[in-house]
Amino acid sequence: MQTLEAEIERLLAQPLFDRAAHRLAQGFLAVQTAAPRLASQFSTQQRWLMSHAALSRYFRGLDLGRPGLSQREFVEEVLAHGLASRNTAASFFTEALQYGLVQPTRVHAGLAEPAPATLWALTQWYAIHLTALDSLDDGARTSRLQAADGALLKGIEPATADALLSSTMIRVPPPGYAVFASVDEGGSLMDRLMVGVDIAAARGEERALTDVSSISALARPFNLSRTHAGRTLAAAAATGSLGWSGVSGRSPIWLSRGFRDEYARFQAAKLAIIGAAFAQAVAISPPEFPDESTAMGAVREISDSPAC
Repeated sequence: MQTLEAEIERLLAQPLFDRAAHRLAQGFLAVQTAAPRLASQFSTQQRWLMSHAALSRYFRGLDLGRPGLSQREFVEEVLAHGLASRNTAASFFTEALQYGLVQPTRVHAGLAEPAPATLWALTQWYAIHLTALDSLDDGARTSRLQAADGALLKGIEPATADALLSSTMIRVPPPGYAVFASVDEGGSLMDRLMVGVDIAAARGEERALTDVSSISALARPFNLSRTHAGRTLAAAAATGSLGWSGVSGRSPIWLSRGFRDEYARFQAAKLAIIGAAFAQAVAISPPEFPDESTAMGAVREISDSPAC
């Protein structure tokens, strides 16, 4: 069986990988635009990993006839993986309920389940990654995911979460990437900078120019203060990841080759993990998918959700 590292190197060696990574960034921004409140709750590495831990336990519970997750179980899961303190985990769960990211189950008191908006966002997140994989090998993963109408999530999410939570590469991202991943909306800021690079012109360039030259303009779509965005950029600049091509705040920002490589490798790691989880889920999935009475069928209810 090919190791994760070997699969990452194989993906990075693909001639079209830069374009696939660029489209990933575009896809992440599209979800952020469609559901900003939802996206903001998963805007740091810690929150993102806690969400995967919770979703994994939820989907595993469905197989055991337990359609929901309690706060106590969520906190236990977070602590087991060393993702956050007990208080931080409990606060996150309470916040998720408050903002409608999870909702009380209709039958079991004290248990919560992902809201339709959350299931929609999870499906979109997988579709974005599977589309990137399809672009590299002319696969049909995305169409299979869509045809399953959410039923494959129960197989994909636990395997993906296990791999993400056990990967040092994911848990401890490189310095430049970590600067963005550790702050609110940092991932969106990073994705926006990556989208602003002309990937054709950037190949081989030590410093690739972006189309971003104003901190205020960078922060505005994410409803961030100029101070927050500026502080994040300054921290990234201190690692050598980026800088101003001229006068600070009045000239295009450049991204270093090292930072772009960090971003690409992190995306490749996710793609390798998701690709393997998808292949496993498809291999064991039943020939017929559950109808819309299942929890996954609620994905279609997104248009009625206040979270977007």
